[in-house]
Amino acid sequence: MSTSPPPVLRDLLDRYADVREQPARIRPSTWQNALIRVPESLEVTRLLTSRRFTTAVPGSKTHDHMVSRDGVRAACAAMNVDDTKEVLRTFVLAMAWASGLGGGRYQANTARAILDPARAFRVLSDAAKALRHAGSMRDGALEEVHRWWSLPGVGQSYASKWWALAGRAEGRDWQPLVLDDRVYATLNDTLRIGGTARLAGSRRRADRYRAYVETVHRWAVDLQLAGHDVDAGRIEFVLFHHNGGAPPSR
Repeated sequence: MSTSPPPVLRDLLDRYADVREQPARIRPSTWQNALIRVPESLEVTRLLTSRRFTTAVPGSKTHDHMVSRDGVRAACAAMNVDDTKEVLRTFVLAMAWASGLGGGRYQANTARAILDPARAFRVLSDAAKALRHAGSMRDGALEEVHRWWSLPGVGQSYASKWWALAGRAEGRDWQPLVLDDRVYATLNDTLRIGGTARLAGSRRRADRYRAYVETVHRWAVDLQLAGHDVDAGRIEFVLFHHNGGAPPSR
């Protein structure tokens, strides 16, 4: 199929040109309750109130904080990928950012994922290392991580947020991207790409994830050449934000 940006994508980018991602409001106390079975010594919710990566909400009776994508990226960049506590704490921060205040399912699945801290650390750390060291989108790292990833409750929708944040390598001309249900909805229902299997020429989910990342980066380059100030991360945000809604009317 054609890998040129669908015309409706240009319309979406125009529609949301002035829309920017907002920080997520999180409630550390609910995460502390949800993760109560995780060994206390790990302090896995510690970063949820970190003044370095989050901001306290003034006057909040529930002691809420705000955290942005940039805050989670900074935490990931500062994380020692060989330190169990730092990896698990950063993962919890990433999941809290992804869920905001509507985090019941995220909290339950995060609790399942890290109930065995040693296993969770190995999977999270190995994924971050592999993706950070990947040389290109086609060197096999994206597919490899997707294939062996295995954390209870953390499928592609949640996992790809970790890949995109913890697997980021500054200065590289591409990055892993989020591929969750909202992004899928826009790809399939709004852009009508015919499914990621069509992009990949394969039904293997690992191949489809790599094809999605590669396609969005290619779209970004094509759009830049056409004069649009956009990168792959911005396209991902617009796909997520639109959530499969109707195409913009022309």
